[in-house]
Amino acid sequence: MAVFDWMLNAKTEANSDPAFRALGSADATVCFQSGKHGRRVVFQAFGIESVTEADVDAIKDDNILIAMSTREWNSYLYRRRLGRAPSLLGLDAEKDDVIQTKDVSARLQFERISRSIQAFVDYGARASGR
Repeated sequence: MAVFDWMLNAKTEANSDPAFRALGSADATVCFQSGKHGRRVVFQAFGIESVTEADVDAIKDDNILIAMSTREWNSYLYRRRLGRAPSLLGLDAEKDDVIQTKDVSARLQFERISRSIQAFVDYGARASGR
């Protein structure tokens, strides 16, 4: 799925950047959705363990889901690359249901590791512009 093609490059960039590790340990599985397409990203310790395709019906039951339409994802990545888009937390505050969590504990977990998730997305935003 073209909307998530940036994720493998973002994983490589994150895992090779000491600044990403400096953000701290992030142990979580975060799912990304665009329409009928999904990806599951496993953050483990100070890096990203895996990026895999995921069934959108299955990821709705995961703890953390970040969902936007393909158009919204493309626009968000483009605007992040230009430095004109808010963080994912800011975007969620503007527009409900971008970040969906299973419960309050999962929401707190997202907020604790949001800088690592944002950095991963930002690596992807830079890679998608090349």
